[in-house]
Amino acid sequence: MLNLCFTAFAEESTPVQDVVEQVGDIIETAGDKAGSFITGLPMLTTRLLMAALAIFIGCIMIRIGRRMIGSIVKMRGQKGLQTAAQVNTVRSLVTSIFNYIMYFIIVTVALSIFGVNVSSILAVAGVGGVAIGFGAQTLIKDIISGMFIWMEGSISVGDVVNINDLSGTVESIAIRTTVVRDYNGNLYVIPNGDIRTLTNMSRGYKRAIVDIRCPYEADQARIVEILKEEMEKAKAEVPGLLETPEVMSILSFETDAVVVRIAAQCPVGENWRIERELRTRVKARFDAEGIVMPHYQKPAV
Repeated sequence: MLNLCFTAFAEESTPVQDVVEQVGDIIETAGDKAGSFITGLPMLTTRLLMAALAIFIGCIMIRIGRRMIGSIVKMRGQKGLQTAAQVNTVRSLVTSIFNYIMYFIIVTVALSIFGVNVSSILAVAGVGGVAIGFGAQTLIKDIISGMFIWMEGSISVGDVVNINDLSGTVESIAIRTTVVRDYNGNLYVIPNGDIRTLTNMSRGYKRAIVDIRCPYEADQARIVEILKEEMEKAKAEVPGLLETPEVMSILSFETDAVVVRIAAQCPVGENWRIERELRTRVKARFDAEGIVMPHYQKPAV
């Protein structure tokens, strides 16, 4: 009777034994993997240290390379009598290309340290190059546009430009982007492929334009003579003027004023300062002559 009960109990506990055996197998497998990890830990640590060392050396080489590029470009610029803007442009572009090449080399070395077959990766990349090219059309367009900008010399570092309705000073020209900082200090990173309309305000000279609103009641011929006299004085007293500002007589008629324009040729970047000084002189001269410039008066309530 006891033997029958024990046999029945053994038959009923078979699922429990299966679970115990599975848990034992899992523990044994986990132990084997942990042992393999601990055994290979020194090798992993060595590879991590070697990869970190390779990255560290690569960063040092990038810094040294940037300085060498700057020195070489500066020396060649002095020999070739290039302007500072052209030297900075070449330095910015060559540095950008050098950075991309060095980053690629560092990643390749780090992968090879961990046993990754870089040649096979490059082969796969070559096979999939066409597919990647379709997805990277924008990147390729930016790079090609950057090369044309550099070769044509349409803009240089330090130029005051207007690109796609964004105005500012060019701070750097890279292989893919052009960086422009506006007067307020805002920094714009513009992809070279997106540059459609470009206005360079730093080539040759610039004109300071000042529009003067004059009253209809005043003698316009007298106003023009007064402005001409004042501009003769300004040529001798205002630094930066390349010639006597031209008084272009009446430019247009407005509802409450006659507009007279003054145009002054000046160095690039000096036009805003000269415009402010000319306005100040005109206002002071009008006050001295008793000429009241048209202005809006808020009606009394």
